[in-house]
Amino acid sequence: MENKKSSLYDELPLELLAGFYYEINKNIEKGILSSAMYHEIRLMEQTALKRGISLEYLHDKGACLIETEKLLRETTLQPTLG
Repeated sequence: MENKKSSLYDELPLELLAGFYYEINKNIEKGILSSAMYHEIRLMEQTALKRGISLEYLHDKGACLIETEKLLRETTLQPTLG
């Protein structure tokens, strides 16, 4: 019997799942995304729980990944003096 996944989020690596989870939650809080995105959040939460990942860990991992990405972009885009 074929093992069918319940959502696209089941296929994502942890880093992408965490990043999406963090960003979507942040944008809902800011009012940038509609509350209809809560459905997507619930799908991500189901995936995390299936993998045995706490929602706190998912949020914190997402926050760390996003901040690291921002820092990398800032340092890469800085013009070099000389």
